[in-house]
Order: sequence, then C-alpha cells, then structure tokens
Amino acid sequence: MMPLQTTHNAPVGPPTGRLRGLLSAPATPFLAPAVIYLALLTLFPFIYNLVLSTTRLNLARPGQGGFVGIDNYVTLFGSDLFRIAILQTAQVAAGSITLELILGFLIARLFFAVRDVNGSSLLRTIYILPMMLTPVVSGLLWSYILNPTLGIANYLLESIGLSGFAWFSSGRTALITIIAVNSWQWGPFLMLLILAGLLSIPSEQYEAAAIDGARWYHVVRWIELPAIRDVLLIGLILRLIDNFRLFDIVYATTKGGPGTATEVVSMFAFRQVFQFFNIGYGAAASVVILVMGVLLTTFAVRFLRREETRVR
Repeated sequence: MMPLQTTHNAPVGPPTGRLRGLLSAPATPFLAPAVIYLALLTLFPFIYNLVLSTTRLNLARPGQGGFVGIDNYVTLFGSDLFRIAILQTAQVAAGSITLELILGFLIARLFFAVRDVNGSSLLRTIYILPMMLTPVVSGLLWSYILNPTLGIANYLLESIGLSGFAWFSSGRTALITIIAVNSWQWGPFLMLLILAGLLSIPSEQYEAAAIDGARWYHVVRWIELPAIRDVLLIGLILRLIDNFRLFDIVYATTKGGPGTATEVVSMFAFRQVFQFFNIGYGAAASVVILVMGVLLTTFAVRFLRREETRVR
C-alpha cells in the first residue's frame, strides 16, 4: 500500500502570474504609450485649466493677466448669472428625465405588448433613430422645424387656424422647448432599458397574475416595476449626468438666449471664454462644473450601491 503523500502550503513570495508580468520591467514599454496618452489627454489639460483659473488672463486685455488666487471662484459664487445657470440646468435635467421616464415606460410597454406582431422590430428601429444623431444635428434640425417664420411647425398650426409660437425666441417657451428637444433625442435610451427589463420578466409571473385576476396596474406595481428597478436607476443616473453637461442642443438652437433664458452651466463657461475672452474666469467656471459633476456622480453611484445592498 502506497503511503499517502501530504502537500504543504507554498510559502508566500513575490507576485506571480499576470500581476508579476504587469509589474516586470519588460511590460513597461507596452504600458507606457497608454499611460502617456491618458496623461496628455486628461491630466495635463486639467492641471493647465486649474492654473488658468487662478489668473486674471483675458485675451481682450493681454497686459493685465496675473495671479489672483481664488478671486475668480469668489466672484463666480457671488454671480447671479452663474446661480441662474445652475438653476436652469437643474430644471432642464428634472424636466427631461421626467418626460423621458414617462414616455419611455409607456412606449416600452406598448412595444412589449406587440413584441410578437410583424413589423414591431421595424417600429423600434425607427423610434431609436434620434439617438443616432449627434446633438448638434438634432438641435439644428429642430431649429429649422420650429423656426417662427419658415418652420413647418408653425405652418401646420396656422393651416388649422391656430397662431404660431416663437418656440426658441420667447423666454416663456425656450427652456420648455429645449427640454422637449432633449427628451425627443434621448427618450429612446430609457425606453430601450425599460424594454430590456420587461423582456427579462418570466412569462410565468404574468400567467400567475392573470389567474389571480390582477388588473394592469397591479401588474405594473408588483411585477414590472420591481423587475426593472435596477436598470431604471442606472438609466436615470446616466441621464442625470448627461443633462448636467448639456451643451450641444442649447448652442445649436438658442446659444443660451433669449437673454439668459436657456443658459446652462456649460453654456455659461463657453460664453466667458469664447465670447468675453475671460479665460481665467471661464476656467474657474469649468473647474466648478467638473467638481459638481464628480460630486453628483459619486452621490449617484453610492446611492445605487446602497439600494442594491438594501434589496439584497
């Protein structure tokens, strides 16, 4: 009878395998291009912008630039225009996300109901076409459609006896129109997420609900919403971040006008740098926007993780 062989735990030594390969000198030339590229693309512009934010650099007054410390930030937080821009950014985000969520759920529910009907795939493809456009193209498209004199929207309204609107030219309707255009382009994103969540629900749950005599709102409340909850939270967080950095549609349609009626935070920073040539002040605004975006993202991610932990 052969004696049993015992095994001993290997002593803890230096990193082995993949980690050792990454830490070894021969791997350095392969990692260096990516590290240098990321540093030049992100780290250097950020540091340079941070340095600019502490100066009074103005291209219209080249001889007056100098170090001012945090004066630009003090002026920025005391600016009524910047506070208005933050408030209007929040309004655009709240309005867009609410509209996209309601329409996205209703349309996803409709596509889910006709998922076995011939042609439903074609309808879904047509519905998500706005997502494939760049925001600038989307903004230009709607600026032509809603043009107060040459646009087809007012022409159709006037053809049925209604008066046209100054969609982007009136302070009362400009921000609402921006929200509508933004929701038109990115509403299909939430619809796709919701539809994917609905398609993942086992058919047995619907059959059991039908046997129990559950009405449609019972199905939505107790079956569909819990099933798509996590996907919905991720979509809402992504759309919140996207709305916070909204720029293209505003620039293509109103450029922040009329007056400051549609000026969001990214448009505020753009005006300071490229319209008023106030480089230092605009750099400070961009740093504040970046910090606010990072804080918003961190809060959203922690909230999502906390919710996942609570559900588990």
